Formats: sequence, C-alpha cells, structure tokens
Amino acid sequence: MKRNLILLLILAVLAGGVWWASKTFNKPSTLSDYEGSFAVPDTNLIGHIHVLDRNGKTLSLDRINGRWHVNDIYLVEPRVMEEMLETVSQIEVKYIPPASMIPNIIKSLGAHGRRVVVSDLDGKMLKTYYVGGVSPEGSGTYVMMEGSDQPFVVTMKYFYGSVSARFYLDEKDWRDRSLFPMSVDNIVSFAIEYPRFRDKSFKIERKGPNAFTVKPFYELSKAIEGDINPDRPAELLSRLKELRIEGFNNENPERDSISKTLPFCVIYVTTKDGKERITTLHSIVPQDIDGAILLGNNGQPLPVERYHVNSNWGDFMMVQHQPFSRIFWSYDMFFK
Repeated sequence: MKRNLILLLILAVLAGGVWWASKTFNKPSTLSDYEGSFAVPDTNLIGHIHVLDRNGKTLSLDRINGRWHVNDIYLVEPRVMEEMLETVSQIEVKYIPPASMIPNIIKSLGAHGRRVVVSDLDGKMLKTYYVGGVSPEGSGTYVMMEGSDQPFVVTMKYFYGSVSARFYLDEKDWRDRSLFPMSVDNIVSFAIEYPRFRDKSFKIERKGPNAFTVKPFYELSKAIEGDINPDRPAELLSRLKELRIEGFNNENPERDSISKTLPFCVIYVTTKDGKERITTLHSIVPQDIDGAILLGNNGQPLPVERYHVNSNWGDFMMVQHQPFSRIFWSYDMFFK
C-alpha cells in the first residue's frame, strides 16, 4: 500500500513537470489568442492599413469602391498592394527571443518601430502591432502587439528576409504606374502630335460604341482619301492601359529646362467626363559622362531608349521606348 502511494506521488510530480514544460517551451501556442497572432488571413475583410513611424511620417492605404488608394489621393500599384496584403495575411511567429534580449528589443521598438493598424471595411481595428528591426540571423523581424510586453520574431511562409521592408512609407513607391488607367470604353478622343513630323500626327474621335473617325492633328495637313480599317483605332486604344511608367522623377532639378525643349511627341486623351490627360515625351539622347552624344558604328546617334514625361496633372516621369513604341503610330497606319 505504501509503495503504491509513493508511485502515485512520483507520477503526480512527473505530470506536473510535463505540464510546466509544455507551458514554458511552447509559449507561442499559449499566446496565440492575442499576443502572437498577427495575421489577418482573410484579406477580403481588410479595408484600411495605416503605418506610422516614430518621426510622424504616415502611410494610409484605403480600399475605396474596390480599388486601393494611397493617402486618399492616388491609386495604388496592384502588384505592390498584393505584396502588402500577402504580408499582413501570412505573417507568423518564428520564435520567441531569449528573455535576456527582450528589454533591448522593446526599447528598440519604442524608439524605431513602426505602428501598423489593420482595419476592416468599416474602420474597425483588426490588428495593431509594432514592427521593428531584423533578428540576428537576418531571416526574421521583431514585432510586438500593441498593449503587450512580449515581442516575437516573425516571418512569412516561403519568404526569407525581414518583413519590415514591406512597410515602407514613401508615397511614390505605392502609386499606380499606369500612365493611362482609364478603360477603352471611357475614351472619347485620342491624339498624338509629332512636332517634327506634322504629317504623321493624328486624332481619333469616337462616333459610337465601336465607331471612330481618324483625321490629321493639324488642320492644314492634307487628309488621306480612303477607307479606314475599322479595327485599327480600337486596337491602338486597347494598348494604352498596358503602358506603365518606369518611375516618378518629380524632384529632377532639370525638370523645367527639359520641359522647355521640343518634345518627341505630345499625347492627348479625353474621357467621357470631359477630363483631358496630356503627356509630353522628351527624348533622352544617350550621352557619355561628359555629356557628349554617343554615336554608333555608322556615325549616327544611338537609338533613344527612354523619355522624360511631363504631365498636365503635375507629375514628371520616365518611360522606356520599347513598350511605348507600340503606340507611336502615324496617321497613314489607320487606312487600308
């Protein structure tokens, strides 16, 4: 009897030890209800993502009528938004940092961390946490839920590196890079003016759902007598939505002087609401470091590969020749 009692006591002690060990070494599971649960798996619920750094710089991403906007002004680049939604939906705990490191981690999050607020479509907060620096091995990021004093090292599936890189704050890095984001059906007129090639310039005007007229851009240019290929205007307009800028260059100190030079072409797009979108393309002639024009083996200047683009909505941008050459049509190309 006494021996059985001793065995029961030993089993009780062992059971207690196992319980304590499970609580100590599997802490992420005990904290997952709040402190270690950062992801919002269903991205359809997300309507707002706001990021704030300790210097007061903010980023506001808001879903409006099905499209994401940055800082209530510009459309967001779809690919970039996909990466952000991937981040907030797949972020997961990798491990709990050692207790000895926690005070310094919390201090660092307080001094340099970025506050991330993920809300639903009605503005109700779903998650609020602080994103800090990179963990020592370089494959994780320090993150701590607001209201908690337990930081974690987090990561994402199939991703190596720091997720903090996904929470950048520069507005221009989020902006949609479509130069002509409107649909073909919304365009009522389109024109390209070539100042050096006036007879190549043209204007397309919509006369019906699938009917267009094509005429010279300049009134004094001679009109072509012949039948228009009925599919050509719609074919050209369909290519506009594919055009994307290489980058924004609004801080270019030579912007004013470049804008005063004779452009390669000017593109005019008018939509049904009466708004006109005007872009002026200036050739970037290949030059060496001293500013001399680079010549090919035939003694002629090398082909233009890029253009500066000035717009009537205030942006100064850069585009590549190769994709844009698909819309550099001439007036005669519309006729049979």
